[in-house]
Order: sequence, then structure tokens, then C-alpha cells
Amino acid sequence: MDGGFNFGEPAKRPAKLSATRMRHAGGAFDTRILLIPAGLIVAAVLAFVFLRGADEAGRRIADGQGDAVAQVARAQDVAAQAALGRAVVVVRTLYAEQGSFEPAGLADFDPSIDFTPGASTGPTSIAYRSDGDAFGVAIRSASGTCWWTKGDSSGTTTYGSGEPCTGQAALGASQPAW
Repeated sequence: MDGGFNFGEPAKRPAKLSATRMRHAGGAFDTRILLIPAGLIVAAVLAFVFLRGADEAGRRIADGQGDAVAQVARAQDVAAQAALGRAVVVVRTLYAEQGSFEPAGLADFDPSIDFTPGASTGPTSIAYRSDGDAFGVAIRSASGTCWWTKGDSSGTTTYGSGEPCTGQAALGASQPAW
């Protein structure tokens, strides 16, 4: 041995380079350099569009639920107002029979209505008060609103809402409608 370094015998055929290596080696442009970032941009745009649509759908669902809650509260208020209407019919019928708005006989005339001299505590309790030639009835709806109706001996009926939820407060009702 002569101490020199030897790479071995030369190959009979030169090594073949792949097409990709040849492009890089030969200076040709590789399109993957553009396709990968373009694909990422397209994916980002699609994700943005999808999430934007999901956000809008979520807002619409929330608005729909808010509307449903408002409709339930309105239905509860209408039910309370209907119960007050029944109470007014009972009171006016007794006035026609007895000539007085005094509470004697109210519970006997319609046992399904719970007249109370105190405050209404819910949709099954109607507060009642009379002052001789007028009466006031109040009911607390399941929604929490207190509705008032006032009637007098001339047949006039006025309406209102507010606090406290008592027949005495209902004597202050002054609106032509709720």
C-alpha cells in the first residue's frame, strides 16, 4: 500500500438523479413551493368562512331562544289577564245581583278563583278591594308582572300594571287597555 486514499473503481454507468433533484440541480422551478402555501391559504379561507357561518348560526339560535322566552312570558301575561277578566265578570255579576262590590259571596260564586284581600302571590291568587262604588283586582303573572283592573258602578273598566300587587293599588288603574 502506498498510504493514499482510493475511492474505488469508477462506475460503469453514471448514477441517475431523480427528476426533482435534477430540477433543483439544473435550476428549474419546483411548483410545490407555490402549491403548499396556496393550499394553506385556501384552507385558512375555508376555515374562516365556516367559522363565520357558525357564528351567524349561533347568533340566530340565540335570538330565536330569546324570542321563545319572550313569547312564553307574553303567554303567561295573557293567561293572567284572562283570569282577571273572569274575576271582573264574577264581581260585576254579583254587583248586578246584590247591588254592592263588597267581597261577601265572591268565593261562593266561583270557587275556582281565589280572591284574597291581601297581595296576589301568583297566577292563581287574585287580590280584591272595593271602595263602595268601585273595585280593583290584581294578579301576579307567572312572568312576574302584576296586572290591574278597576271597575266601577257605571260599567267603566280601566287597566294598568305595577306594584304593589294588591286590589288597593288596582283601584289606581287608569288606562283604557293593557
